[in-house]
Amino acid sequence: MRIVLLFIAFACFTFTAAAQTDPVRETLNKYDRAWNAKETKAIADMLDENYVYFSSVGTLTDKKSTLEFLAKPDYKLTFVDRSEIRVHISDGNTAIVSSRWKGKGSWSGGEINDDQRCGQVFVKRGKAWKLVSEHCVQIPQQ
Repeated sequence: MRIVLLFIAFACFTFTAAAQTDPVRETLNKYDRAWNAKETKAIADMLDENYVYFSSVGTLTDKKSTLEFLAKPDYKLTFVDRSEIRVHISDGNTAIVSSRWKGKGSWSGGEINDDQRCGQVFVKRGKAWKLVSEHCVQIPQQ
C-alpha cells in the first residue's frame, strides 16, 4: 500500500512539474524555430521590452540591436542544435533555462562555429512567456 501511495505522489509531482515547464519549453522551441528562420516579427513578440543579451565576449545587446542583427542579410546559420535543456520554474512567473547550443554559419564578422552553454530567463507576462535575458559562453574544446 505504501508503494502505491508513493507512486501516486511521485506521479502527481511529475505531472505538476511538467505542466509548469512545458509552456516554457514550447516557447523556447518556438523561439529557436523563429530565430533559425530569421522571423524578426516573431522574435520581437517573444522578447521582453527590457531584453538584454550578454555575449560570450562580454558585450551587451538590447532588443533593438538584437533584431537588427537577426535581420542582416549576411547573418546565416547552416546548422543549429539545442540540447541538454533544463527548465527551472522559480515562482510560477519566472523560469531559468539552461541548455547547450551548437551553431554553424557566417556573418560579416566572420565564421560561426559555436558550442555554447546558455542561460535564459523567461518571465510570464499575462499568458505569454517572454525572454528577458540570455547569456551564452563557449564550451572549451578538449
